Amino acid sequence: MVASVVVFLTMAILSVYCAGLEVLPPGPVNGTLGGNVFFKTTINPTTLSAIVWTFGDPPVIIVDFLSSEGPVTGEGYVGRISLDNSTGSLELLKLTIADNGEYRVILRVSDLMYLSNTSLNVYETVSGASITITPNPPIIEGGSVTLTCDAAGFNITREWMKDGHPVSSGDNIILSEDKRVLSIKKRTDSGEYLCRVSNHVSSENASDTVNVIYGPDGMEIRVPNEIEVGQKFTLTCSADSNPPASYTWMHNETEIPGHSPEFTKEKDEYSDSGEYSCTATNDVTGNKTSVVHKLSVKAEGSLTPDGLSVVVITGIVIIVLLVVEVAVSVAVYFIKKNGSNVEPMHRGGSQQHVYENPSPVYENPSPVYENPSPENTSPVYENPSPVRDNTQQNQSPPLPLTDFKSTYDTRIMQ
Repeated sequence: MVASVVVFLTMAILSVYCAGLEVLPPGPVNGTLGGNVFFKTTINPTTLSAIVWTFGDPPVIIVDFLSSEGPVTGEGYVGRISLDNSTGSLELLKLTIADNGEYRVILRVSDLMYLSNTSLNVYETVSGASITITPNPPIIEGGSVTLTCDAAGFNITREWMKDGHPVSSGDNIILSEDKRVLSIKKRTDSGEYLCRVSNHVSSENASDTVNVIYGPDGMEIRVPNEIEVGQKFTLTCSADSNPPASYTWMHNETEIPGHSPEFTKEKDEYSDSGEYSCTATNDVTGNKTSVVHKLSVKAEGSLTPDGLSVVVITGIVIIVLLVVEVAVSVAVYFIKKNGSNVEPMHRGGSQQHVYENPSPVYENPSPVYENPSPENTSPVYENPSPVRDNTQQNQSPPLPLTDFKSTYDTRIMQ
């Protein structure tokens, strides 16, 4: 062993003065605890005069090979190595966690010396993956719920999924920094959770189901307000609850047998009028919630097919008629008011008089005397009134007739 160390030191010194080339691929190399790993060099098979493999710093000899003397195996590596004398490649067997670290090789080919190094990561195979839920079921909404993922292994990572979808930190889900612990708090967080634990050499899954208990809440009752006597009626009650709630019906403080969310009576009576209450109970949490509704049974024929009473329908009709009457009255008032302020010619849609012949035409403009004697000196006209050709596009009402003769006489007198 002393000779081997001397040879190694000598070769290390010589490497300073010789061409140094990388003969190992970039690391690190990954290995499994208890398995094997192969450090393969890039040297083509040839005659190597010297091969030295060391581990760690300060260096520990793994194998020292001289072509003239053969290989010398270092302490702790006997039976655990396999050396290729033509390439300098090394196989390390039965890996332990202590094998994690830096490895160096020195190869000599004729007068050339090659020096290269790499690293090894030994991973323990992942095993025993499991999820622990706290507190133990049942899990009640509002409390703190945590899921813890554990497994055996070295350099492991974790990934969570819910119902087949990746999970990340959000408003209602919190993940620890190493993703080992997941915390939830809402009813919507119910589902199947999977934790995948892995490292570079192996992986393993663990899964569990979370069922968050809640309710009852969001209570609702569906029931008619009024029905006619002798009819069938159904009352329906519902609430949000996990597990599903059980229901209790009461009529005027008298319990109705059964625990169904529906209550049906084939033929009602007047005595069925009154208050109906529905109580929903979560049998796991013991929580209860109730709702009350009034039902009125009316005489036969007093309701329309829609369930409205005749009185209500009559009232609605009267109100509608009154509204229509008021609207019509207002419309008529404004029509009359606007009509009285409009000139007759404007009502016809024309705002300009058009005359074919605006000048008066007289059939006989000269006076005719029946008797030329002085006793009768008043002129007589055959047609004393002017005649107009009133072919107007929009005719105005005719002017009142006047006694043209009297007017003429009056003018003569003046």
